[in-house]
Amino acid sequence: MENYKFNEGYLYKDSFSEKDFKNAVIKYIMDDDMSPSYIFDEMVCSNVTRINIPLIICDGKSEIEYTRLIGYDRLETTTKYKTTTYGNGYQNKSQSTSVKTITDWKRDSGVIKGSAKSGYYDKKYLIYDEYVTNHIMDKNNIRLLSNDEKNNYELTDEIVEFLKNDILNKVFETNITYPGNHVKNEEYSGTTTLYNISLTIVSLYSMAIRVRNKELLFVASSNGEIEIKVFGEYPSDNYDEVLKINREITSQRKEATKKPRAIAKFTILSSIALFILLLVLGIAFNILALTIISIVIIILGLIIGIKFMINVKKISEPYYKKIYENNMRDFNNKSKAKEESYQRYINRKSDL
Repeated sequence: MENYKFNEGYLYKDSFSEKDFKNAVIKYIMDDDMSPSYIFDEMVCSNVTRINIPLIICDGKSEIEYTRLIGYDRLETTTKYKTTTYGNGYQNKSQSTSVKTITDWKRDSGVIKGSAKSGYYDKKYLIYDEYVTNHIMDKNNIRLLSNDEKNNYELTDEIVEFLKNDILNKVFETNITYPGNHVKNEEYSGTTTLYNISLTIVSLYSMAIRVRNKELLFVASSNGEIEIKVFGEYPSDNYDEVLKINREITSQRKEATKKPRAIAKFTILSSIALFILLLVLGIAFNILALTIISIVIIILGLIIGIKFMINVKKISEPYYKKIYENNMRDFNNKSKAKEESYQRYINRKSDL
């Protein structure tokens, strides 16, 4: 294996402190509608942890030889002739023509040359992929690593092999063309040279909180603006009382609209049935009056049914309003409780 080394290394400068990050997490929780009202009274916070993720970036050149079979489709027409002889000596001649697609396979080979970029980081950091892959190359916000610092990170044979294979595949996929209609038995291999190998240290802050039976992890990149990403779910607030009241209101609404809803359904269904009956009789016996009466009945039935459905909607509106008010009252109560919980948390911290 060739002896590859880092050409340069750099570390992003922090634009905010661990304390800033923790304060941002607390504010995030406070502003998040999904966080429960009791969270600041019961949560247990871990210390802020700094995670340094080494990201290796490089350019590479590949020279690739490939072989494959290329299929070219063509139409083949076949004509068959048939002669039938009858007992009286009469002969009937006929023909049939069929067309099918035939694929001719030709061996194809060649050489591809090209360049590509590749990157590698340890997959144990995979959950932070959004921050690692979207890092910003801002030269004003980096510090070059010393040789000693770069030597803390080893460019192993496995990493080099990964980068070479990745670049080789990218060069092939970018530059290969496919003549004909089909391809099979495609094989390729080649040599790749790496250059401009750099080591980027992407620094993240993380902090875990535990509340009741749930644990959440909050993460943000330490360079640039604080953009918090959350892994995990909050425990829920107690919605039993709200659901109980809403169920009672829904039950009252159903009872209040039961009669007009039943009349609407009965009127529409009966008018449809009578319409079909009279229409069939009118057409069967050629009685114009029955046909006209059936049309009038269906129109009247629909009008009466729609009128009662509108009445159902009017009766329902106050109940929907009660459910909305109940939900808003619960939301406001929880917001107030969370604000009070937050103030208690702030007061405890100031007393320390």
